[in-house]
Amino acid sequence: MTCCFSILAPEMLLLVAAGLVLLAGVSGSMRLRAGPPWIAMAAVAAAIWLSLQPCASGGADLPGIRVSALTWYARIAGLSVGLLVMLAHLHLPLPGEKGEHFAMMLFALAGLTLVASADDLITLFLALELVSVPTYVLVAASGRDVRAHEAGMKYFFLGSLAASVLVYGFSFLYGASGTCRLSGMAGVLDAHDPLVLIGMVLAMMGLAYKLAVVPFHLYAPDVYQGAASPVTALLGFLPKLAGFVALVKLLALIAPAGGTSAEVWCPPAGLFWLLWFLAAATMTVGNCQALWQGNVKRMLACSSMAHSGYLLVAVLAGPAGGGGPLDDGWSAMLFYAIVYGVLNLGVFAVLGYLRAGSKAAEDLEDLAGLARRFPAPALVMALCLFGLMGMPPTAGFLGKVLIFGSALSAGAGHPHQGAMILLVVIGVLNAAVAAVYYLRVIGACYLSAPQGELSFEAERSQRLGLLACAVVVLLLGLRPHLLLQPAQDGAAAVSPSRSCPTAVFAVSGAPPEDLARPETVCTLRSEAPYNGPP
Repeated sequence: MTCCFSILAPEMLLLVAAGLVLLAGVSGSMRLRAGPPWIAMAAVAAAIWLSLQPCASGGADLPGIRVSALTWYARIAGLSVGLLVMLAHLHLPLPGEKGEHFAMMLFALAGLTLVASADDLITLFLALELVSVPTYVLVAASGRDVRAHEAGMKYFFLGSLAASVLVYGFSFLYGASGTCRLSGMAGVLDAHDPLVLIGMVLAMMGLAYKLAVVPFHLYAPDVYQGAASPVTALLGFLPKLAGFVALVKLLALIAPAGGTSAEVWCPPAGLFWLLWFLAAATMTVGNCQALWQGNVKRMLACSSMAHSGYLLVAVLAGPAGGGGPLDDGWSAMLFYAIVYGVLNLGVFAVLGYLRAGSKAAEDLEDLAGLARRFPAPALVMALCLFGLMGMPPTAGFLGKVLIFGSALSAGAGHPHQGAMILLVVIGVLNAAVAAVYYLRVIGACYLSAPQGELSFEAERSQRLGLLACAVVVLLLGLRPHLLLQPAQDGAAAVSPSRSCPTAVFAVSGAPPEDLARPETVCTLRSEAPYNGPP
């Protein structure tokens, strides 16, 4: 029991806090009913603090669970962004619904950290559903109009279909390997076995829905528009990060048999071309659809699809080959997923606090003259949009450099070198196209004359959250190693070229000094416990 508590203390704290928040939300005391937001944020902060503490137990071999540097990354970086998301949600639920609203957010954050820790297909599936199911509730309950209810129903039914496809794919992987344990599959699965390929394709289809990847993207604009703006910011972060972490975990199972050498990572040809076309189509369709959107939320929904395409480029580039940050696609994916979450949150938080008369400000006309009326929110929105565009010195610029740089590095000696270079060209052209609609929003804020009534409703704590988004965007752009080094260590924990199937990790002390050196990482994959966060 002590071992379980020490290893899963942050997750257990989040789940217990979710139960307490639910109880506080239905309490007869008005003071308790007003407490769920603060209880939830305190629980997330405490979970981050627990993740940084030495573990009392020396063993980490729990059924279906493996604590690694990837777990640490999801706990620290993921929960930190989750804390900012909660700040943006303070004004959203009605007084009688605060308990349910913030409890759902705690459940989803716990699911994200469990996805990173999962070492079993069943655990991985349940963790992904723990991320998804609360978001269905949040979307449906985030508004009082028919759009929110319609968005919630669409999201729920399509999500249920995606979950069934995902678990069906997992059944093929289990049948081909004879085990549900991911670390046991790595040395057993044959990447060219038809059962394995069918299982991987079905699993990728299930995950593609969570990532809004073409052709599973059609729900995104309607759901993003129907949900409240802070909930939409959550949708652009939690399911996306959890889905990509699960995707690289699955790809790592078959990579050894799919590569042509120890230095070059490449999945089997069929999966490679599937991922290639998904990445190219998702970037292109997302950006092209965004060009003719007049509703900013629908525009950002299409932008979210395009960013899923960029992240797929990083996944296809593969793990580190020993050449540094520009040679590590999976760490670029982890880095940019967090950066995108902050950038997306900054834009949607500003939209969530703006009111155009009696309705939410969502259209370009509603934002006209925003900089003249409310210069600080307009500056935050412009800064985050420049980050999404990939302009220096924001973290979005470095994220795109890492993604496209890793893809170009993978091209050297890659069996599909020309295809990787062409994918980078498509990605760069799409980034240029995306600048058009981002500049339309910035132009409406700064160049258009004010039109109609516009108000900005945000309390001091919510303004602090906006300031934090702007600071993080600039800080990670100027000092990227604060997030990039943990992302590299997290990618190394799942990377097939830098990890061994029999690894056992525990969080129990100070990190070894040589963790960050690629030539020594494999020596850590032994029965000796892993000592703490990287």
